[in-house]
Amino acid sequence: MMKPVCGFYLIVFLLFMKVSFGQGEDNSALDQEVSIEANHESIASVLEQIASQAQVYFSYDPLLIGADRKIDASLSSKSIREILDIIFESRFVYQVLNNQIVITSPENEPGTFDSNERANGPSSIRIFYGKVIDLQEKNPLPFTSISVLRQPIGTISNTDGDFELKIPRTMINDTVVVSCMGYKQFRLPVSEITDEQVTIYLQPSNIQLQEVKVIYISPQEILRRMKSKISLNYPEEPEIMTSFYREVLSQDNHFIDVAEAVMDIRKASYNNLLAEDKVKFIKGRKSLNVKPFQFVDFKIQGGPYYITKLDVVKTLDSFLDPEYAEFYKFTLDDIIDYDTRSTYVIAFKPKDKRDDIFYQGKLYVDMSSFALVKAEFEINRAGLKFAQQTLIQKKPKDFFVRPIQVQYLVTYRRSDAKWHLSNAQASIDFRVRSKKDKINSVFHSLSELLITDFKPDEGLRFKRNELFSPRDIFTEMVNSYDDNFWGDYNIIKPSKELRKALDKYYQENDSLFHAPLKQEQEELMQRSLTEKSSGK
Repeated sequence: MMKPVCGFYLIVFLLFMKVSFGQGEDNSALDQEVSIEANHESIASVLEQIASQAQVYFSYDPLLIGADRKIDASLSSKSIREILDIIFESRFVYQVLNNQIVITSPENEPGTFDSNERANGPSSIRIFYGKVIDLQEKNPLPFTSISVLRQPIGTISNTDGDFELKIPRTMINDTVVVSCMGYKQFRLPVSEITDEQVTIYLQPSNIQLQEVKVIYISPQEILRRMKSKISLNYPEEPEIMTSFYREVLSQDNHFIDVAEAVMDIRKASYNNLLAEDKVKFIKGRKSLNVKPFQFVDFKIQGGPYYITKLDVVKTLDSFLDPEYAEFYKFTLDDIIDYDTRSTYVIAFKPKDKRDDIFYQGKLYVDMSSFALVKAEFEINRAGLKFAQQTLIQKKPKDFFVRPIQVQYLVTYRRSDAKWHLSNAQASIDFRVRSKKDKINSVFHSLSELLITDFKPDEGLRFKRNELFSPRDIFTEMVNSYDDNFWGDYNIIKPSKELRKALDKYYQENDSLFHAPLKQEQEELMQRSLTEKSSGK
């Protein structure tokens, strides 16, 4: 009996009868009294002292607060708020979420730099705005990589081709690289970036086979070499990755919920297949319902935890598992250019119709190093029935729910001769029906993970109660939506369609419990309770 195939790739969904609730703030954590002793210790170390004494957790941008800056301090029996104001010279504001203290810049802080720069001491940045377009077709290029050459910082373009990259001014002498699979690279010195948005036209790169010295290798041999070279091509030691995560839910093409967060990921070594990645929440925001759910409340359980499982090089699950190789048909589909490097494109699909073999897609393998640089795959039609049993963990009685499309994407970026996880995406559509309630809707879920920075793990350990678990519901762990929320963190820029939906919502609603909406929700809830009590 073979092991289950799809558990590593499936995000769990929960559907509930529609209910809403609010959450208040509690600043009591800031009023706790603690004592600190710091003799030329880093800001990060001082915060660890406070966290240990008060049993709280801090979330912050290390660049923003200058976490590596050394200080001397001896403070006894002072509130956490007082100590923070002393060591930061009252430059920041603090927000309390349960037992977590978030350190951020004051809103609407007047600036003294050009519009494309912002400064808070050591966190001075330059912002590169742009749009990426196909030179020939004039179409926007989504999911294009925008990064700093030989540096871990990067982002990707959104579905409109738009991007925003925040670059520390310490990298003023570096070069920005814009790259998309199948296109020639574009490079621009950071020093030449201005405050105006740049339109970047990428030229398609059609590799002619005669231009490449090709010795035929079967797709099976390419994949065998890929697996044998994992220790050479991917980090052998754990890393700490800064990441941006977004969940977008829609119902019948209307945005329902948008939630985003910056997270730290302790990326386990690729040499240790048993070690799991750990995900820690830093800061987040949500839309407070762009448009109310109709009749059911659709939730994703464990999203940030499960999306790291899309790192197929780490998991080697299903179509990359030698145990399953004989059940898949692999073909060499093409050779393309990616980041000026020739890349094999291998298509795969199940050989036969089986209940437990149902992935199909394409694998992109670097010709020189045999590193897997991209994988895009989906569950075929035959596998959707199996996925239905695994994906849907809870639903209202008399509701019929089935997945109609399940697609995944994962990419890797090269830095210092190693390939690092760069981006992961899960896109899932569901049909939800109820004859009794006369409901027939299509729900769409899009979960995106972007690695924006990484560094070697220097012994940092995440505490168990700081971690995302498979049971956590991400949208219930974040706050309201605010454009100035991210500070110096890099994110995926919202698409025009999503931005329009959010803007419209905030023009019409000045709070979570906007009176007409609250009244409507209470009426629906009361109606549901009345029907239950009357046995309807």
